[in-house]
Amino acid sequence: MESMFFLIRRLLILVVSIIVVGSIVPSIVRGSGHSISSPLVTIPTFKAVATGMYHTCAILDNNSVKCWGWNIYGQLGYDNGIDQGKTAGSMAALGTVNLGTGHTAKAISGGNMSTCVILDDNSVKCWGINQKGQLGYDDTVTRGNTVGSMAALAPVNLGTGRTTKAISMGGYSTCAILDDNSLKCWGDNTYGQLGYDNTTNKGHTTWEIGSMATLGTVNLGASRTAQAISVGSSHTCAILDDSSVKCWGWNLYGQLGYDDATNRGNTTGSMAALGTVNLGIGRTAKVISVVAAHTCAILDDNSVKCWGVGQYGRLGYDNETNRGDTAGSMAALGTVNLGTGHTAQSITTDYAITCAILDDNSLKCWGLNTYGQLGYDDTINRGDTTGSMASLDNVVFELRPTLTPSRTSTVTNSPTPSLT
Repeated sequence: MESMFFLIRRLLILVVSIIVVGSIVPSIVRGSGHSISSPLVTIPTFKAVATGMYHTCAILDNNSVKCWGWNIYGQLGYDNGIDQGKTAGSMAALGTVNLGTGHTAKAISGGNMSTCVILDDNSVKCWGINQKGQLGYDDTVTRGNTVGSMAALAPVNLGTGRTTKAISMGGYSTCAILDDNSLKCWGDNTYGQLGYDNTTNKGHTTWEIGSMATLGTVNLGASRTAQAISVGSSHTCAILDDSSVKCWGWNLYGQLGYDDATNRGNTTGSMAALGTVNLGIGRTAKVISVVAAHTCAILDDNSVKCWGVGQYGRLGYDNETNRGDTAGSMAALGTVNLGTGHTAQSITTDYAITCAILDDNSLKCWGLNTYGQLGYDDTINRGDTTGSMASLDNVVFELRPTLTPSRTSTVTNSPTPSLT
């Protein structure tokens, strides 16, 4: 299961990203009659952000990558095991990750102490811990933690001529949608979460059964391909080309959405027989997010449905009841109450919580709140009691300070001090 600290970091980086992007203040008022204006400073902004276990990585506006946090296994990609971002000045001095000469990043994903990126040429590189083969280099050797390891880092072998369109890491497993919209997965396969009808890890050995060179594509059904993928700690879900959803792996709490608690993807023929998740009559999915034991999807009408373990209200149905684990539960599954007239445009799940950005760009979060991770200035869980979702407030934080000059103060955008 993902740790609680991992969850808190993910929410914090969302807030920090927005603050950094929106906090350029053109002038500072000092005293009652003087105004000192500073020139507009270019501050790098984020194109994408990903969190792993105790670490965070971002693609900047120039498509370079910076990572910070815990680094014992080289998951930050700086050729050492030194943590970044916890001492004064460390972020200001933080360099970019060496992605190879001339290379930049298009997409990034973090797992448990590991990181993967899609480069500008649509190849994939991964670094960090590799005990299950999740980096995809036919071994279990950690990368990114020794001098020169990043410069020497090769692309992952995805098959002759194949490149990548999307990537997702979760736990110790990795999945990628290739240029032909097929799907390949590697790493930990304890519960069949890779989707190869067995529980054999992939990407950890040069033996034929586990090597990347011989890695086949996941069977998504006759003529079916993938358009989106989300990997949790022990299960995986894909949105297919027809916008239906299939899920496989661990299913103790119904997180796969098949009205039972039976694992999928771990036995011969299970993927060929895998049906689609019942999202409701005529409903399809636009966005999918999975974590340890629950799954949420934004549907074609921009409503939200969640299933799996319901503890702490993480599903958003005003109770703690599991969904998706009993006969008929998915057919009866309602949509999450996001507030009158509101729909969702993006969603993320993490250990015991769910957060959604709504149609008006506001943010709501529900589930476990022991550490204030929901962002409501308290430690009260949301989504677990009757009426809690209907009364759920937006998460509110100040995006930029408001300066109120005195009557005699003049605010100016001049690059030189102006006295009045």
